[in-house]
Amino acid sequence: MNNALEEMLEQTSEQIGCSAVGCQEVDVCIPVTIKPFGEAGNVTTKCVGEPMVSAGWDSQMGEHVDVCKFTICQKLRVEVPVIFGARAEVGETSVDCGYVESFSTDCEEEAAEE
Repeated sequence: MNNALEEMLEQTSEQIGCSAVGCQEVDVCIPVTIKPFGEAGNVTTKCVGEPMVSAGWDSQMGEHVDVCKFTICQKLRVEVPVIFGARAEVGETSVDCGYVESFSTDCEEEAAEE
């Protein structure tokens, strides 16, 4: 303890009684939750080969229709950069005092024994 505190405790003990300091080892816990993530970056697209055009359906030649349908297919190479990682979230802290079998008044001596 610092000298000023020791002097104050001595003066106080003369006036009202004795002072004491107690020590207790405790287990302090905090729950941790890991949440993984994956985030996509900007996609790059490249055409591979030539496009293919095909009719949407078979129609009779010379038949008059209101619409014309067809399909265009193109093979693509799509590059998707992805960043993987994890974030940690913590909950409320808790303490387990255990069962006090003995009570020490000399915290510094107890710490030195370990």
